[in-house]
Amino acid sequence: MKIDGIDKVVAFGQENADALVKSGTAALKGFEEITRAGQALATRQAEKTDAAVKALLSCKTPVELADLQGRLARESIETVIAEGRRFAELTTSLYTAALEPWNARIAAFQSLTRSAA
Repeated sequence: MKIDGIDKVVAFGQENADALVKSGTAALKGFEEITRAGQALATRQAEKTDAAVKALLSCKTPVELADLQGRLARESIETVIAEGRRFAELTTSLYTAALEPWNARIAAFQSLTRSAA
């Protein structure tokens, strides 16, 4: 004998488990992407720092040194702003993808409770 209500509960639980897996997979993928972006940024910054030190050491006059320091400071600020935006977008994307399966489950639960009422 089949009990329809229990079957619905079991199916709902299985769908929740599936959502957990999907959410975890999306989160892991997002964290991997953020990690790769962080590693790439660190590499680029190390290269820029090396080039900046060499350029600073090659300056012949105080005016040349001051001009170079000003340009390097502006570039650094622009990089911080751009990379900050990029990491904010990556983080937002991660959370959106990780929460999407749960949002779908919440909607399914709401639909289920409306139909039961």
